[in-house]
Amino acid sequence: MTAGPAERAPARKANETPARRRRISTLHGVLAVIGVVLIGGFVIAIRYHSGSDRRRYDDMLRATLDKIVTAQEGYYYDSMRYAGSLPALPTVQLPAGVHVQLINPDRRSWWGVATHDRVPGHRCVVWVGTAPTTLPVEARVPENETKPLCFDDTGTGARATRPS
Repeated sequence: MTAGPAERAPARKANETPARRRRISTLHGVLAVIGVVLIGGFVIAIRYHSGSDRRRYDDMLRATLDKIVTAQEGYYYDSMRYAGSLPALPTVQLPAGVHVQLINPDRRSWWGVATHDRVPGHRCVVWVGTAPTTLPVEARVPENETKPLCFDDTGTGARATRPS
């Protein structure tokens, strides 16, 4: 037994006209577009906000390393060598969550590595004298001396992020 045409089509309401169906269909389309735009805006806002956080931490780490470069210059002027630890540079105060390690391979070279608790796997490095061999080749060029550069640690190497 086959169903007749009336049984296959959904039952129509008595007050539903073709014009009303078009208005309802248009309203559904507009609501769908608004929903897509809102969701897209939400995703963009989250990505922008997380990027601005990264930039803020990069700026904080770079500023800290810049202060250390200045303090090291004064220390070198007074003692003809660079300080090997932060306590030797009393003018440098680290912001909350920032950690700095000074590496002093000789009297005429040093480098510093800054990290932040909120950005694991990310570090900023500055060097004076001889560049550390652990940096990517492009970061070891002479014009990068005293310029803090930030890197994301990855499985295959480091990806540098430049100051904005």
